[in-house]
Amino acid sequence: MKLASFYKNNLVPSYDRINILIQAIKNALEFVNKEEMSDPELTDDSKPYVRRQEVMNSIIKVVRALPREWRMSVIKKKAGGNFNYVLVRFEDLNINLVPIHLITNTKLPKPSGYRGDMSEFNFAIMKELGMESEMDFQTHLTLEEDIVTVTTAPIIPANIDDIPFGLILIYDGTNIEAPLRLAALTPNQDRYIFCDDVELLKKYSEVSGERRVTQASVEINKRRKVKLDTSQVKDYQDIPPVPMKTNERRLEK
Repeated sequence: MKLASFYKNNLVPSYDRINILIQAIKNALEFVNKEEMSDPELTDDSKPYVRRQEVMNSIIKVVRALPREWRMSVIKKKAGGNFNYVLVRFEDLNINLVPIHLITNTKLPKPSGYRGDMSEFNFAIMKELGMESEMDFQTHLTLEEDIVTVTTAPIIPANIDDIPFGLILIYDGTNIEAPLRLAALTPNQDRYIFCDDVELLKKYSEVSGERRVTQASVEINKRRKVKLDTSQVKDYQDIPPVPMKTNERRLEK
């Protein structure tokens, strides 16, 4: 599916808000790339871990410093063991976003628990919004490289309005010039629902006619009511509550 349709349905934030994260990631990568070993003859396998840590900390600092009007928050979470990751919330849109490192032109990373939790209800949210998908929502089997994939029609939970849509922001830490990509995963994490250069979002944000973000204000798109009554959804209990918003578009249906 096209990024434009997700922007139209308020399933992705405006470029101005995503750009906050882009600049934080780029600043971290520039800092790490400037660090050089004192002795090039020595080995050092720590750079990938240092790079990831710098990216996460940069995002945490930038988002926490934003005025409340931006309606963005960040949470440090654990994905098992000592593996930390950061989750950025766009509170007015009820969207969760996680930045991940992925080298350009490589396959999707192996399925993980935390990415699975984020993407588990992506199809259900799309179906509830009436979005058409190139990925058929009907039950079917796909055989590829001796792997059978079962895709079933998504079941829409009663509290679908409370469940965040899950996005990933992909950066290539080995190439600071590589474009960052905004993407959403299927519930079983075997495909992208969409995956596009974030610069395309700038185009859609500008042609939409919506108010641009300034330091004092941020455009607010209303998609779904934001009420975290998540008894039917696992792993969202630790997300702080945000005020309920009126769903203007739903009321028009």
